[in-house]
Amino acid sequence: MEPSEYLNAIQTQGRALLAAVDRAPDATVEHCPDWDSAGLADHMRNVWGFMAAQVSAASPDRPARPDPDDASTAGQTLDALLALLAGADPTAPAWNWCPEEGRTVAWIGRRMAHETAIHRWDAENAAGHPSQIDADLAADGVAEALEVGWGYRLRGPAPDYPEGSLHLHRTDGEGEWMVRAVDGALQVTAEHGKGDVAVRGTASDLHLFVWNRRMPGLEYFGETAAIEAWAAVSP
Repeated sequence: MEPSEYLNAIQTQGRALLAAVDRAPDATVEHCPDWDSAGLADHMRNVWGFMAAQVSAASPDRPARPDPDDASTAGQTLDALLALLAGADPTAPAWNWCPEEGRTVAWIGRRMAHETAIHRWDAENAAGHPSQIDADLAADGVAEALEVGWGYRLRGPAPDYPEGSLHLHRTDGEGEWMVRAVDGALQVTAEHGKGDVAVRGTASDLHLFVWNRRMPGLEYFGETAAIEAWAAVSP
């Protein structure tokens, strides 16, 4: 996907997220039970603000800290991030917690598109009417989750991975992933194959699965405990 497509996703998913929060601000967020929807919006305000600070700092060396006195609303913070990303060179440096060669504005745009899409679904689910994530965005989101969410952590090391392999198979277009741990490091390849366990479903449902949202439309193959162990890898 192109940087402009990620920017559009952040805008549309972010607006939909905030609209869902407005409809049911006190609703419990099913997969983040410590939050109600208003708390989810505050979380996103912090995430958007943190990522905006990285773009503004333009340094790959260390994380920048947002202004602690900034009283912007979630909507205003989203607008500020969108403006920064729209005006930035995607290849410009920006810190993140992954290896240094990937510390760019483009990484921020991709990460925010998928973070916002997942939590948009959470907010709509809390309000009672979640819509699927766009298929192309979701397929890219599966790959991004495996590369970033399952492979690295903002705080501390990545977890111990389950033994055996996991195969993810998309049913509404091209997209297959084989996931296994090799010498304690996650190895992901885009290939057809037979894993020790497998999960099959639409790109949207697979994207939600890799962020530990278990969707009823998914098909599971293999030992339940192993599938649950893989799903629990998500941060």
